[in-house]
Amino acid sequence: VDCISFLDPRYPQRMKECDDAPMMLYYRGNADLNKTRIVSMVGTRKITDYGRQMCEVFIRELAELCPDVLVMSGLAYGVDIQCHRQALQNKMETIGVLAHGLDQIYPTLHRNTAKEMVCQGGLLTEFMSRTNADKRNFVQRNRIVAGLSDAVVVVESARKGGSLITAEIAESYHRDVFTFPGRVRDEYSAGCNELIRSHRAKP
Repeated sequence: VDCISFLDPRYPQRMKECDDAPMMLYYRGNADLNKTRIVSMVGTRKITDYGRQMCEVFIRELAELCPDVLVMSGLAYGVDIQCHRQALQNKMETIGVLAHGLDQIYPTLHRNTAKEMVCQGGLLTEFMSRTNADKRNFVQRNRIVAGLSDAVVVVESARKGGSLITAEIAESYHRDVFTFPGRVRDEYSAGCNELIRSHRAKP
């Protein structure tokens, strides 16, 4: 595990722009945390077929148009893991930001994907080893997902959820926020449609 302090030249410069940047980051991987282009993709844990399709098409087309992009997410169920797997499949680097120490993987079901990511991207956290995945850590983790990126893409979200918190944090950091519109009555497009309606995200 690499311990990267705020004064280390490897520390992500984008994160330094944020008032609540952590003083220390813990990292396993080979991707440059100061890569020229970084996109974070977030969304519901209860991903639908539409959400899966949007992840697949967007990342495939992104790889074709601009392959030197680092894709970030939170290694959670649903949209997060779908984005990581699509990035790996399209030979793009991808980093998972964790809400616990690097001595464990949560969810354990994503362990094999996490191993691939260490070789084609990485795993990043502000939490020391032996820190459990407590609920409050996930909100804290979201600010790193937002702060490390140039843009945040909300793939799918209900009217409430962690991805909307990430979008709000990204907005406060003056990052671009984008989202996929969905059908009016679809539960997991309601949050995305509201972001567009309120001009907090671009479609």
